[in-house]
Amino acid sequence: MVIVSDRALSIENACVNVLPWVTRGICYYHLQQNIIKTYGGKELMYLVKGAAYAHTLAEYNRCMDSLRAAHPELAAYMELADPKLWSRVHFPGDRYNIKTSNIAESINSAIKKAKGFPIPSLLQFIREMLGRWFYKRREDALSLQTPYSKGVEYILAIREHYAQSMDVQRIDATSFHVASGRSHYVVDLEQGKCECGVFQVEKMPCTHVLAALASAGVHVSHHTCDTYSQECLYATYAHPIYPEEEIDNHKKKSERCRPPKPKDGPGRKKKSRWQSWLEISRKSRKKGKSRRKKPKVYSCSKCKQPGHTRPCPSLLRNKLGGLRAVFGGLRGFTELLWRSTRL
Repeated sequence: MVIVSDRALSIENACVNVLPWVTRGICYYHLQQNIIKTYGGKELMYLVKGAAYAHTLAEYNRCMDSLRAAHPELAAYMELADPKLWSRVHFPGDRYNIKTSNIAESINSAIKKAKGFPIPSLLQFIREMLGRWFYKRREDALSLQTPYSKGVEYILAIREHYAQSMDVQRIDATSFHVASGRSHYVVDLEQGKCECGVFQVEKMPCTHVLAALASAGVHVSHHTCDTYSQECLYATYAHPIYPEEEIDNHKKKSERCRPPKPKDGPGRKKKSRWQSWLEISRKSRKKGKSRRKKPKVYSCSKCKQPGHTRPCPSLLRNKLGGLRAVFGGLRGFTELLWRSTRL
């Protein structure tokens, strides 16, 4: 089991204390946002992404060496973040091609309108939503006419198209030398390895393995993980989600569970998190998407100038000017009286 999340310490502590057998990884998107926020600029993000998505150790080292030469502080930050959490080639578990926590973000967006509900209503909303999803995916899995899911079949079809143009030379009974342009790879079907690294990470044949399988006359299903099969897909959603049992409230009329009385803070409660500037810039580039609403600029009701509400500086200046005029007039009147008495 693998959990992909951000770098929150609470999630890390929960994985260690509650689920010690789980392998944890961090989301690349959150790591990318932290890097851009701390170090700024996007000119080196292709090296960061290349190191995170590298399938082989040589490719990872090449990207990290270039990053150390261009930005040593950024390279030190990534090494301090533990490559086992964000690097594909160093990850100790089976992460497949999951690099972000988009699934959790999708669930969070789906229950957005129910976040203000009471807890029983919120649980009922989640149960109904998951019940619809499980039923739809269960029916889709039963209607499949292929041994694997639609997404896997599509990927294999594209890779088979490119594999047809590769040159294959047999080394022994299970090893093959596959040439693709200037690139050369050795495929070992017995150990399930390819020098490109895609076969070991994704658990499905890459283009080089497909070329070797076609040359050996072996079917693709012998070297594809059962996780992608139609049977495994159906087993994932096989158990239906039933509604909760009705409770007889007549037996316990005296027991009432009252909600707590928390003290609400000022302002309207927000249901969604604040978007970062990176998300705003991406949405603004898409057609039909508007920018995030700018904050309201408050102005003074006296002088109509922005930047302050009260006390108004112009009003204070007018009051001080009036006081000076009053006290100045009194001073002149007292001097006139003093002179008249001396005469």
